[in-house]
Amino acid sequence: MQFHVLAIRDDGSTHLLMVDATDAAAVRRILAEDRMTPLELRPVGSRTQRLRSILTARTGPSRTSRFDVDLFCQELLALVTAGVPVGEALETLASKDRHASATSSYAISATSPGAPAAGGSLIQHLHARVREGLPLSAALAQHPTIFPGVLCESLRAAERTSDYGPALERFVRYRRLTREVREKLVAASIYPMILLGVSTLVLLFLMGYVVPRFASVYADMGDKLPAASRALLWLGSCIGAQPWLTSLLLAAFVAALVAALRSSAFRSAFVRVLQHIPRVRDVLAAAEFSRLYRTLALLVYGGIPMVDALQLARGLLPMHLARRLDAGRQSISEGRAFSASMQEYGLSTAVADRFFRVGEGSGKLAEMMDRAADFHEEEVARGADWLGRIIGPFLMLVMGVVIGLVVVLMYMPIFSLAEAIQ
Repeated sequence: MQFHVLAIRDDGSTHLLMVDATDAAAVRRILAEDRMTPLELRPVGSRTQRLRSILTARTGPSRTSRFDVDLFCQELLALVTAGVPVGEALETLASKDRHASATSSYAISATSPGAPAAGGSLIQHLHARVREGLPLSAALAQHPTIFPGVLCESLRAAERTSDYGPALERFVRYRRLTREVREKLVAASIYPMILLGVSTLVLLFLMGYVVPRFASVYADMGDKLPAASRALLWLGSCIGAQPWLTSLLLAAFVAALVAALRSSAFRSAFVRVLQHIPRVRDVLAAAEFSRLYRTLALLVYGGIPMVDALQLARGLLPMHLARRLDAGRQSISEGRAFSASMQEYGLSTAVADRFFRVGEGSGKLAEMMDRAADFHEEEVARGADWLGRIIGPFLMLVMGVVIGLVVVLMYMPIFSLAEAIQ
């Protein structure tokens, strides 16, 4: 039988585990041998129950996804920096939450791991856990799908001094800066997507409405039509004769595209394709490096050892960089310098390497990683702006050629008739 376990070690670190044992008592004995104390112990349900929970999580209304981690951290930071103890700060936020509507961004479903009874809220649950004596980092770690691991580890490091303010402030800044990078990339793609969508609608209008009417005019010409015009008129006639089927196929294509974009495997494959384009490859690499350096700076600022920080940052990177990071982490654990290891495994640029060497010499490595992230984020902004200026006109040119080709093929038989009359 398997058990989900949240346990705490003697050094105060928390761990989420999956333990195979005959019963709960056996789980406690296994944990005791590893000098761990279970905080929460829950048996894994039957296969049918697991399937039902998976289907509910995928098809039911996901209320946990609406939890605003950034807002929670900002409000908690405001209270903590004002001198309010963390327990009272959570109580204040829980009181605020009780007066919010049922659709509040702090709502939590009862199916979440460690959630309170139905009708409760996540902040109330966190407050209850902290009142029981659980550290805030351990209470947040009970909800790994909501709170990022970097936040939990930063707070765990801050608990050594009981000063949550700097850790929360750095995390809020970290989230804001990484969000700005993502928004710049998204903003650069909005205009090309709008242009592509409008051009596609124009093309569908020509093929579904205009071309079938030309087909009726050219019906008596038969084999006298050019082969390309016959193919175009046949396709337009099929689309015009089955508009609902065409609309259904188009909707299915859009739905499949949206589902594919939500798939991490498809996104990874798409990124690998984009990396073959020189300028796009540079922008993507700068975005990935800036996020890596920003995350490492956040963790190192909190007093987390570099080897552990690299392990935590691994999950933020694509697979090809994660493998390099594993090799670099192994090199650092063997005593090599951080800058040398990052450069050897292709995890730093020339500018970042210079920042890292200065940081190692001055003892301000976290600050230098932050500056390296700033530099690469500016590079992302410049690259995204350049790509937006290039991709838009390029798409306009391509779609103009396609639409112009359709128009020419429609009028080509008329040109042939004019030549025959002459």
